[in-house]
Amino acid sequence: MPTTCSGRFVLAFLAFVGREGFSQQSPPQNPASPPPQASPQPSLTSAIPATTVFGDVSLSGYVDLYYQADFGHPPHLETETGRWYDINHDSYQFAAAEFDIARTPTHPKPFGFAVTVLEGSNSSILASTEPSGRRSYKDFAQAYVTYLVPVKPVTTIDFGKWYAFVGYEGLDSRSQDNYSRSFTFTSMEPDYMTGFRFTSALTSNLTVNAYLYQGYNEVQNSNSTIMTGAGATYAFTPKLTATLQGYNGKESDDRKNDVGTYGGIGFPTPGASWVTQENLVVVYQQNSRDKFAFDGTYASAVDKGVWNGEAVYYRRQFDSRNAGCLRVERAEDDDGLRFYNGDMTLHSLTGTYDFAVNQYILLRFELRHDVASLPFFDSSNGLAKQRTTLTFAQIIKF
Repeated sequence: MPTTCSGRFVLAFLAFVGREGFSQQSPPQNPASPPPQASPQPSLTSAIPATTVFGDVSLSGYVDLYYQADFGHPPHLETETGRWYDINHDSYQFAAAEFDIARTPTHPKPFGFAVTVLEGSNSSILASTEPSGRRSYKDFAQAYVTYLVPVKPVTTIDFGKWYAFVGYEGLDSRSQDNYSRSFTFTSMEPDYMTGFRFTSALTSNLTVNAYLYQGYNEVQNSNSTIMTGAGATYAFTPKLTATLQGYNGKESDDRKNDVGTYGGIGFPTPGASWVTQENLVVVYQQNSRDKFAFDGTYASAVDKGVWNGEAVYYRRQFDSRNAGCLRVERAEDDDGLRFYNGDMTLHSLTGTYDFAVNQYILLRFELRHDVASLPFFDSSNGLAKQRTTLTFAQIIKF
């Protein structure tokens, strides 16, 4: 994979942290999943444990509902430009009902599986750029089998459709620090991949990954090439973890998807392009209550352009029922590839407050202010450069 200036930056960052001599060891992590993002503070705001339904097969899930008001007063039910999942103004929305069925592999039974069934508007949004059509696979956000290789170190191989390995945020509303997703996640990082994922915990604090997959948000490949990716997660101390990921390959083609863009990556113009993306996520769990995180991404598409973004998070677990998170971000799209509005930079400030009624019901209140360098947000007076929204969401967990 070619090393860009962003790649040199993240590699230099990791080298610097390594030189500082962090010597504390972190406990082993499950190589089949990324490091946990939730605070370790005992909390009703976290996801409840999965329920074993029969044998060693577990079931969990949630329902996601929200109401959102845009103070710019765009038309009723107008889609919020640049947003993902929380996209409707002035209406009560059924965003998602998710059911997760899984079996964790063990050495006596080395094959496992995970299936995520997703319904609601989030299902259609997730599959909106799928080359085979929005309806083809939208009900299955994830569906893959896992093989636990009988070797040391602990190594797993996944095959199927799984959530993307790039970025800090994700699709599961139970585990997000904020309710709305950042611009960086929304338009600059992939949501899912289909193919092979190789994971190996080389040491107690180093896990490496390799990927072969169809493409950015693709079950059906939009062209004839396979994407490749690689990454590593290193725990410098029990408090500080960094994940560096990257991928390279040919994306997109000349056929329009259901929303009128091209390929799963959703380029505004036809034609395939070689794409390279690098991503750095750093999580610092200062103590049992306070967590800081950074997500930075840089991508380039040959003959099309570049995009980049950064988001910084601070989450505070006040007590078992109350938590809050502040997110500050910047997203730059010099060539109009991600927001389709020319050379534009977006900034956003988001504050989220969580209140757990009990272990099953989580109420989320969020105030967010977005700023764009060009008129981009719908309002009662046409396109505007600023937007403020207030959201009330309910997550019902089971």
